[in-house]
Amino acid sequence: MESMTGYGTAEGRVGKGRLFVEVKSVNHRFNEIYVKIPSRMSALESHIRKKLSARFPRGKVDVFFKEKEPLFGDVSISLDTELAKQYQRMLGKMERSLGIKAKGNFLEIVGLERILRVQEREGSYERLWQRIAKLVDAAAAQVKSMRAKEGAHIANDQRARLNKLKRLIQQIRRQSDSALGKHLSRLRRKVASSSGAQVDEQRLQAEVAYLGGRQDIAEELLRLESHIKQYSGLMKGKDPIGRKLDFLLQEMHREINTIGSKGSDAKISQKVVDCKSELERLREQIQNVQ
Repeated sequence: MESMTGYGTAEGRVGKGRLFVEVKSVNHRFNEIYVKIPSRMSALESHIRKKLSARFPRGKVDVFFKEKEPLFGDVSISLDTELAKQYQRMLGKMERSLGIKAKGNFLEIVGLERILRVQEREGSYERLWQRIAKLVDAAAAQVKSMRAKEGAHIANDQRARLNKLKRLIQQIRRQSDSALGKHLSRLRRKVASSSGAQVDEQRLQAEVAYLGGRQDIAEELLRLESHIKQYSGLMKGKDPIGRKLDFLLQEMHREINTIGSKGSDAKISQKVVDCKSELERLREQIQNVQ
């Protein structure tokens, strides 16, 4: 059993620079990969999606890249000399036209950012993919580890709740047998009183058949036990099981609702409420299971 919540990072040398990778995942009904990387790295998006979709078949996964140092080397800075001269000539013209003297030199007035050209070195990010992929794998491995640890905690709690459900079902079965016996005894007395000392067996059998059809919950209990057994078996596997368990829980809810409607006994009704409570807690946990 694996949770869908996890977080991981990795950082390392790539090309001539340094890259930081962050991967985080949360629960989601389907598989959604959100890639948040600089637009110049867009050629890598399909590679990233393919790699993470294979690792995380269910859940919402966010991926973030940051070049802490440019991967293709330091940026180049140049001065736009012609533009600087134009600013200088225009400032002088303004001073003559208005008859004023500007305070400070024109560089302070114009600002360096207007005449400096910063250019990042370009290259093929796809050619660096093998090294980048290793960082993605390292971050994803941390996510996987966190998901597995949380999944183990969920599994332990689920097993405890399944055991409690088994005990409740056993108690319901015993109470059902006891309640059915009492109902039959009352029926026998009722039939005897209405028919004299001699019990009308034909009428009694008809009443028993009717009562049994309405109050016999043996089949529902048997199906519930079968679902619990399947549930436990799926938890031992290594494949994604969230959706399968969610389906089984729906079926278990259906059976326990039927038991509640058929078992006309106060003690059974209380046990049914307890079963529903455990099933709801199981269902809430499964929403975060891959």
